[in-house]
Amino acid sequence: MSIDTSSPGVPRERADARRNRQLLLEAAASCVAEKGTAVAALDIAEHAGVSVATLYRRFTSKEALIEQVLLDLLDQLNTVAAHALTDRDAWDGLSGFIVAFARMNKDNHGLSEALGSQETEALATAQRKLRDAIRDLTSRARLAGVLRDDITWQDIAFVPKAVLVDRECIGLTAGEREWERCLTLLLDGLRTPSPTPLPGTGPTGP
Repeated sequence: MSIDTSSPGVPRERADARRNRQLLLEAAASCVAEKGTAVAALDIAEHAGVSVATLYRRFTSKEALIEQVLLDLLDQLNTVAAHALTDRDAWDGLSGFIVAFARMNKDNHGLSEALGSQETEALATAQRKLRDAIRDLTSRARLAGVLRDDITWQDIAFVPKAVLVDRECIGLTAGEREWERCLTLLLDGLRTPSPTPLPGTGPTGP
């Protein structure tokens, strides 16, 4: 028995399914950014305005939905890296990538977790692609004479995570751009001598 796909209800159902899938992806992205990958399926569904049952109809599991969010984040980061490799200035390309990487890492708890997980082959593949890009950016900068010879691409991979500063420290309160100030200091430590003006204002307190 064949199904009449010309029935008025079928296109509507497919449109609703696509809409719910997109709502769930957007909700999951927001929840993962704020809470990390441990966010509950109920929280995602409520954020999307759909039922948990709808989540499991559109995705095989909460983990499958979150994996897609993490892959999207890594894809964004790989796109940034690919663009950086086209920069005519090797240092601008490398430093611009590091700043973008650090900003994404600071603003998204899920990205930080995605970078430390290789639970699926898809995530491992995305990470390999990112490692290759960092290796190429590092090589370009070194060949251009703008990066210290003793800095490896593996060092560069850890720099964006090194500036995840807390708001409070020994009674001092960090400024909104404190992470950028710390990152600027780190970048100047990587390059051949040429100090960069620090952005924003320093921490305040007693």
